[in-house]
Amino acid sequence: MLDQDSPQPQATAKESPDGAPGLARNQVGVLGIVFFVVAAASPLTVVVALFPVIIGSGNGVGIAGAFVLVAMVLTVFAVGYVAMSKHITNAGAFYAFITRGLGRPVGLGSASLAIFGYNAIQLGVIGGFGYYASEFVTRHTEVVIPWWVFSFLVMGASLFLGIRQIHVGTRVLAVLLTLETGIIALLNVGILFNSPTPISDYSLQPFLPSAVFAGALGVALMFAHASFIGFEGTAIYGEEAKDPKRTVPRATYGSVIFMGAFYSVTAFLIVNAVGVDNAVGLAETEGGNLVFAVSNSVLGSVGTEAFQLLIITALFAAILTFHNNVARYLFSLGRQGVLWSRLGTTHPTRRSPAIACYVQIGMVAVVVAIFAAFGLDPYATLFTWWTGVGAAAIILLQTLASIAIFVFFRRSDVDKRPWNTFIAPLLGIAGLLPFLWYAVTGMDVLLGGGGWLQISFTAMLFASLAVGIIGAYIIKARSPQRYEQLNSTLGDRV
Repeated sequence: MLDQDSPQPQATAKESPDGAPGLARNQVGVLGIVFFVVAAASPLTVVVALFPVIIGSGNGVGIAGAFVLVAMVLTVFAVGYVAMSKHITNAGAFYAFITRGLGRPVGLGSASLAIFGYNAIQLGVIGGFGYYASEFVTRHTEVVIPWWVFSFLVMGASLFLGIRQIHVGTRVLAVLLTLETGIIALLNVGILFNSPTPISDYSLQPFLPSAVFAGALGVALMFAHASFIGFEGTAIYGEEAKDPKRTVPRATYGSVIFMGAFYSVTAFLIVNAVGVDNAVGLAETEGGNLVFAVSNSVLGSVGTEAFQLLIITALFAAILTFHNNVARYLFSLGRQGVLWSRLGTTHPTRRSPAIACYVQIGMVAVVVAIFAAFGLDPYATLFTWWTGVGAAAIILLQTLASIAIFVFFRRSDVDKRPWNTFIAPLLGIAGLLPFLWYAVTGMDVLLGGGGWLQISFTAMLFASLAVGIIGAYIIKARSPQRYEQLNSTLGDRV
């Protein structure tokens, strides 16, 4: 199941395009990459934390159709993304693609934006982990342990796994992801056979256009898109994948299709379990306990207890994935000499980006320490604020990548397929622009407040892009030779 071609192959120290030792090759297959991608999205967190928001504050019972709509847009985006991945294999993913299509300044801007976005999401999830873990322990032992203790413990565990060969982390994610998807599947089965609403009375309204395009559609699309964050990370593992030109496309399509089907079916069943006419009102009153209420009804207290435990392990899986994502961006930039060159070195035996892993954990640890020192709430601030701005950053990255992919294939003759290189990228741009608009203008919804908070986080979003762009021009002025090399060390030649 884990692409383990027994025994695990020794790490191959193949050199990167600039002659530096590269990441370990042939370490992970299709399923392994899918585990990393789906774990980043954290399906259980989506079902428990985001479903009530979409139903109560978004498009109501049309939630299932909203997930289908977002999955369709991202599948179209994936067509061009996959086509590009066949010509460029680089741990920088978005950075490499956007540099090829839109030039070095925008490329480096996208790299700093990606580092900011993934770090922001990981910060939020680390806060959520600390909150849920502390609540769980207190509820069962009556011992009060500060949330930040659990947050630092999970950062240490992520670092421990991150500096090892990637297939070690894959095995851990496989177990955790199986548990969290398994409990959701169990809930779905329980609804089918044990909910107050018989199957014969189920309504298809959650999929009807009249319901999907009702209410606050922007809020629904924004949060539904956030539920897929991480699927674009397939290309990040191209250097470490087995046969990346086949593995990355399969993992990309498999991830987005799986998540789209899983979310929409689960949403459809939950809405029907509580009743189409009651869903919005119940979501507003129950909030984050909506799914627990459904679980209590169809699975009993034992099932609900499992949900409350597994959401903690699901958050750990997401933290580990985002740790790996950011570490590989730092590694890619260090390897090119854009950042500290030691970031671009690998562990002498494991071939993992060990220095980048240490730096990544150090970056988020500082922010967590600040929030802990000021006594800020880990859920209302650390989780809400940072996941919100991080989600907006990834939407902006995907939009830039779609534009870059379209431009890249217009300038090269490596692929002339109209659908893959022209039509699909254009449709991807058209589909993602509304999401970007909703994310930026609706930042107050993602942050849970407007005013100075909205201004500050919106400014950070675009400042993270500007820092990389300005940095590119500084490199060009101070070291023209290094600037010229930025294109030649991105991965496969085209």
